[in-house]
Amino acid sequence: MSANSNFLKTTTDLIETSLEIKSFIHQQIIDFQPFITPETLILVIARDPEIKEGDDEMVSDKSYKHRIAIVLKEDESSIEAEAFNDDIYEAIKAAKEELVSRLVEIQSELETSQDRLAAIHQAGSSNQVH
Repeated sequence: MSANSNFLKTTTDLIETSLEIKSFIHQQIIDFQPFITPETLILVIARDPEIKEGDDEMVSDKSYKHRIAIVLKEDESSIEAEAFNDDIYEAIKAAKEELVSRLVEIQSELETSQDRLAAIHQAGSSNQVH
């Protein structure tokens, strides 16, 4: 078993067995409430922290102890973010923050489009003559 396999096993063990880390994860995923439905699955996954060439857009010269991914999945759709850190709490928090940031960006784009469509619809149905 390689050193990285040991880190992955350690990270997975921490997520599955540490009540403190489980509690921290639950505190972090509360921030997803505005973006999910009751059918949304939230997965917190420990991945091998060794970044291999071509595996990811992220390239790093440094090896980290923890690589955490948070995935929101519903039906056939999913979105995820991951983070690396030597501190598992920081890795979880960074992955959550990255995912929330992306969700806010998506929500802003959708709301802007919906606002434009509503304004066009309202203008088209207006009976006012100038």
